Amino acid sequence: MLSQPIWIGPRKAANRLVYQPMECNDGDEVGNPSDRTLERYRRLAQAGPGVIFVESCTVTRESRGRIHELGVSGETVDRMAALVEAMREENPEPLILFQISHDGTRGNPAFTRVASALPSGDPNVRTLSAEELEAIEDLFVEAACILQDIGADGIDFKSCHGYLGCEILRPANTRGDRFGGSFENRARFFWETVRKMRDRIDDPTFLLGARLSALEELPDGFGTAGPGSTEQDLSEPIAFVRRMEAEGLHYVNVSITSVPNSHPTSARPELATLHFAVTEAIKKAVKMPVIGTGYSMLADGQNALPEPDPTKKSFLYWAEKNLAEGRVDMVGVGRQSLADPFFARKILAGAMEDIDFCTACQGCVKLLSAQREVGCTVYDPECKESLREISRSRQGEGRSGAGA
Repeated sequence: MLSQPIWIGPRKAANRLVYQPMECNDGDEVGNPSDRTLERYRRLAQAGPGVIFVESCTVTRESRGRIHELGVSGETVDRMAALVEAMREENPEPLILFQISHDGTRGNPAFTRVASALPSGDPNVRTLSAEELEAIEDLFVEAACILQDIGADGIDFKSCHGYLGCEILRPANTRGDRFGGSFENRARFFWETVRKMRDRIDDPTFLLGARLSALEELPDGFGTAGPGSTEQDLSEPIAFVRRMEAEGLHYVNVSITSVPNSHPTSARPELATLHFAVTEAIKKAVKMPVIGTGYSMLADGQNALPEPDPTKKSFLYWAEKNLAEGRVDMVGVGRQSLADPFFARKILAGAMEDIDFCTACQGCVKLLSAQREVGCTVYDPECKESLREISRSRQGEGRSGAGA
């Protein structure tokens, strides 16, 4: 089923494979895509997945987690247009959707303002006022308008992994104004922004959707039973996606927020099947296309899932199984697209032996955390050396501290 096309609202994806947004920290000082960025996305387009999500792009330089994070603004419009053009030149088929974000508490205090929708009591974190939240809504709208103007197929309103659009949905949001407290109030930021987008964008084929952390394994997290609880309760996420469908949004991209990582690793392989279960619960609630994730670790079946038969725990096995059983409509990979940008082309052609499979080593995550340019530290020699430099630097710091 991976090779079958699917309609996402008024646009058709050529197949069921999705390249998820993967931050690579290689923009310039104002958020323009660099030549390295353009080359990365050219390769992704060549591979021909049904959908390519351009990585998280901040709507304001005042809040960003990566020093060279991409951004969408009047300053970056020309280079963003060049990015879309470069991808189309390689392959006009994949749908190109940009993930737009305000990083909120995921901002890095070394070079940005850390801001939150939630009262935290932390003097280093600014609690955003209602007026500031309304202004941020307008920044999202401006970004969406820019992307529509330069020929993108749509946007992903980032509502996952602890970023502003995610944290404001949490039961922990006890703000006393119209953006906090009740579920209706906590979702107001999202719905007001979407309404403003629709008022400004006159193209009904421009896709609107969101990557949503439908379960946060955190006290007071979205998808839990309420304040202080980590017990799973998907009633609010399900109500949210049902309203997305009722309001005419085009898709939902389901994820999980977990600590320390939101994606499956060899230490927590069970996160893969948890992703699948949560995505299935969302899919049962709506008819609009549901994108799933958590597949990169599965590779060719050489993984830590508790199943002795590798053929029953590979990417291909689970992707086809979940699609065939109607548990998901499209299958997303993130780290796997870093390991092998041409993964989609190879897997659709059945060329399994040619794939550079993700080893879930977390090297790419370490590069991102260290504010380095990101790539696969297994297959990309430059990124492998960058990781070695980080290791050597930390070892030197350790020796220096020991002798102090």
